[in-house]
Amino acid sequence: MAINMTQYAQTIALLKANIKRDWLKMTIWLVVLAGMFVAVAAKFEGIYGTPKQISTIAETLKSQAMVSLFGPMTTAHLNTAIIFASEMMVFWGIFMVIFNFSLSVGATRGQEESGLTEMVLGGHPVGRLAPLAAAGLELVIANCAFVIVTGAGMMVANMPGSDGNGNWLFAVTLGAVGLSFGLISLIFAQLVADSHNVAIYNYAFFGITYLVRMMTDVSNSDYTWFSPFGWIEKTDIYTKNNWLPAGLLLMLGVVGFAVAVILNGNRDIDTGIIQVRGGKRTSRFLRGSGTLLFWNQKAISLFWIVGMAVLGASYGSVFNSISKIVNDSPVVRQVLGQSGVQHLEQNQLLSFVGILGVIFSVLAVVGGAMVINHLYTEERRGYLQMINTKPESRSKLLATYMIYGFVLSVIILFVALMATMGAGNSVLKHPLAFKYFWRLFIAMLPTLALFTGILVALIGIKPKWRAVVWIALGGSFVISYFGRLIDLPAWAMKLSPFYWFRKVPLAHINVAPVTWMLGIAFVMIVIGFIGYNHRDIES
Repeated sequence: MAINMTQYAQTIALLKANIKRDWLKMTIWLVVLAGMFVAVAAKFEGIYGTPKQISTIAETLKSQAMVSLFGPMTTAHLNTAIIFASEMMVFWGIFMVIFNFSLSVGATRGQEESGLTEMVLGGHPVGRLAPLAAAGLELVIANCAFVIVTGAGMMVANMPGSDGNGNWLFAVTLGAVGLSFGLISLIFAQLVADSHNVAIYNYAFFGITYLVRMMTDVSNSDYTWFSPFGWIEKTDIYTKNNWLPAGLLLMLGVVGFAVAVILNGNRDIDTGIIQVRGGKRTSRFLRGSGTLLFWNQKAISLFWIVGMAVLGASYGSVFNSISKIVNDSPVVRQVLGQSGVQHLEQNQLLSFVGILGVIFSVLAVVGGAMVINHLYTEERRGYLQMINTKPESRSKLLATYMIYGFVLSVIILFVALMATMGAGNSVLKHPLAFKYFWRLFIAMLPTLALFTGILVALIGIKPKWRAVVWIALGGSFVISYFGRLIDLPAWAMKLSPFYWFRKVPLAHINVAPVTWMLGIAFVMIVIGFIGYNHRDIES
């Protein structure tokens, strides 16, 4: 079967344009992802270099709570490199997927929404499939760059127990999972007609694969093969060094790109395979910015709420397995007695709930921030021109988006915690009291307000820098999630807002950090409103 190469005419020219547009984003992501990865690898020997240190962390990672987060430990012959692989593979795989989603959406639907694709195809000798091919090649280049930097860095780090085969397999697997999900994202870019819905499809697909990985890891890791994201665990790095999963991920990516090419030939530019249903000429949801925002965001809001409920329930369903180490230890039961075992089991569960609180809070901030970010996106695309012609102040418009986004983030956090409590208590002999989940919910609210305030300030005074909030959120998450595991100093731990509530729900909330976080959030919001009222509106 011959390939019509004219369909790909000027692919390289478009690829150069894409890289020129995205070089800064790609550089920042690669420096952060590859740089932090190699830096942690270089430091790991000092943290887990002795048999005693390895034994201590191994017991932690073998618990069902850690298995649900990081994946299973597959060998009894542990060393520093194997511990590193166990802690980092799933976590960095998530970041690689997010990075590739960001690139793929911008290079496909983002281009079409701006009108650039139609202009290029209509006025220049460019092949029909050239934009799609350029997007795919950009993903290949970005992930190859990550593989080269990471693989070379791992060789230099030279952790005890590592080897060249394992180092490069580690780097290639992370690049392969990112590339695979990025190319699958191109399918969704053909199915729906805007980047907003492409993002929904992307993260829904990834969420399903992650949940399947988590549930099968806890119940029976043999079934993890049903999740493409779970394939990264099957590489058995530094033990068997199995290259098959990396090859399967690359093959899945190729299949995904081929499907995207077929779908691209069956749709018009700036449309999707799934047709958008026409709305009414008159509607009560077109009478103001608030009702219009609710109407436009109702689907994504429902997606977030339902998705977080499912995620919370999934984590709660493994509560009975988390305390298995305590219950299965005759020595512990004999020494502590029944009441002591029950207390230890509860503390272990509450510590895990505290970790989940950080994860849920980060996701809640993302959900709310996506809504607030739409204010600038719609402003830049000219969607708000009709609203701006009505007697509605800028302050009211910004307040509408800010309140909706913050309320959504609060609902997301609450639903996730309640779903965790409901599912967890249904499988526990001694249920956890509601007060612990409520205490954690209240403790996380100041962090939601803080990140909301930072984003509002950026949109008000420097909207093109609003990505700073994602950097701050990601950094805070890394510090809280991995700070203790990689032995960060106390001053670094304190940079994360989540650090100040690290003892919740086991301990009561410290009022001092609540006060200064809310104070900073208030100042940021005031700055944002003043700036938004005085800067020029883009279009």
